[in-house]
Amino acid sequence: MSNKRRNRKKEHYGSVISINGEDFEINSTEKLGVYPKILERMVEELDKALYLYKRVFVLRFDLHLKDYSDDNEAVSTFMKAQVQRIKRKYKTKYVGYVWVREMERAKTQHYHCAFFIDGDRLRTSNVLNQQIKAKWYRNGHRSVVPKPFYFIDKHNYEEKRKEVIHRLSYLAKVRGKGYRSPQAKDYSTSRLP
Repeated sequence: MSNKRRNRKKEHYGSVISINGEDFEINSTEKLGVYPKILERMVEELDKALYLYKRVFVLRFDLHLKDYSDDNEAVSTFMKAQVQRIKRKYKTKYVGYVWVREMERAKTQHYHCAFFIDGDRLRTSNVLNQQIKAKWYRNGHRSVVPKPFYFIDKHNYEEKRKEVIHRLSYLAKVRGKGYRSPQAKDYSTSRLP
C-alpha cells in the first residue's frame, strides 16, 4: 500500500484504504490506483444518505457522449434534471449522486454515475433506468452495468455498505482521468445535508 501524487492529486495504491479511521477493501491494486479524495467524497455522500433514510437505494449506471466535450455541462445539466425528476416522482426530499469523467480508448469521454435515493420510495431500478436511457439519448447512450442496484437497510447495513463502497471505488480509479480542459472537473458529487 502506497500513496503517490500526480498532477497535484494524491493517489493510493493497494486493496485497502482508510477513510475517517475505517478500513475498506477497494477495487485497487499496487499497479492500478485510485484518487482517495474522490472515494472520500463518495463515502461521505453515501453515509449522509444512510443518515437521512432508514433504507438507501443505490443505482449505478454509465453515460457515454456522442461527441467529445472539454467541459461537463451535458452531464451536470442531466444529473440536476434527474435529481429533480426523482424528487417529484418518488416524493423524496433529498437525492445524492456522484459522477466521474473518464476517457480511455474511445475518442469521447464517458461518465460513471450513481444515485443514492430513499429506499422507502424506490425498490427496483427498471423504471428509473428506462427514464435515464430516454432522457440521455440525445447526448449519447447509457451502458447497462451488471447488477446495477443495491439496497442498504438495518438488516444488511455492514455487509452491503462495504459492498457498495468496494463497487464505487472503481469510479475513483486513476486510469482514464485528466483528459479534459483545466477548468473541467474529473468528478462531482451532491452536497447532502
